[in-house]
Amino acid sequence: MVNLSTISAELQPTNKLYLTDSYLKTIDTTLLRYVPETKKSGYLVTADTIMHPKGGAQPSDIGTIESPSFKATIKKVLEHSGVIIHYGEVTDGVPREGDRVSITIEWEGRYKVMRLHTAGHIVDYAALQVLGRDLFSSKAFHGPPESFVEYIGRAERVDITSLQKISNDIVKASRRVYPIWVSREDLMKTVKGAPNIARLPDLETYRVVVIDGVNAIPCGGTHVANTIEVGEILIRGVRDVENGFRVIYDVG
Repeated sequence: MVNLSTISAELQPTNKLYLTDSYLKTIDTTLLRYVPETKKSGYLVTADTIMHPKGGAQPSDIGTIESPSFKATIKKVLEHSGVIIHYGEVTDGVPREGDRVSITIEWEGRYKVMRLHTAGHIVDYAALQVLGRDLFSSKAFHGPPESFVEYIGRAERVDITSLQKISNDIVKASRRVYPIWVSREDLMKTVKGAPNIARLPDLETYRVVVIDGVNAIPCGGTHVANTIEVGEILIRGVRDVENGFRVIYDVG
């Protein structure tokens, strides 16, 4: 694997369009850098992207980047120093820096992750209601093969039926979901029911995903625009883990 710092060196941070519009399926942009790994694979950096990298509790997007001179099937997306790096198999030519290219997401998988990630925020709310106390999460993952949120502390009793009902009541209420950006100084006045607050990085500005009337959680992930799009939330189980418990869920 090529060193990511070498690939991103001297490049400006990528314009991450998924942060403002998770529904973009394809865009045209400029190829800034191509670093081959083998004759048939390499790393591509573009001025803009709609592909979310692996991280922030989400799996990597996949898809294609192509122009009249090449086609790359993107297998994973990474981030280094604010630069989004797409890795994939390159066929039908050689990428040329400075060329205009088209980026297309594998939409079915992305949309499923959007639904799962929004469901995870709803589960945060439901868990708080069921346990009747503030919760802090240690980690989460919103994607296949198993979506979950882990909370710190032992759960004396977690009523799965209640957890699922409260979650689906929020889904059916058709609540608006949208991002806002707030300063570090205003963060604590903005967040609501955010279990990840203790593990946030130190930033000047935070992106906060709001579910109207439910919660407001610092998050860099992709989400649906309305809870009704999530579909049915299915609580698959609750199990103890080191220092806490895991709520496993899916969407149907």
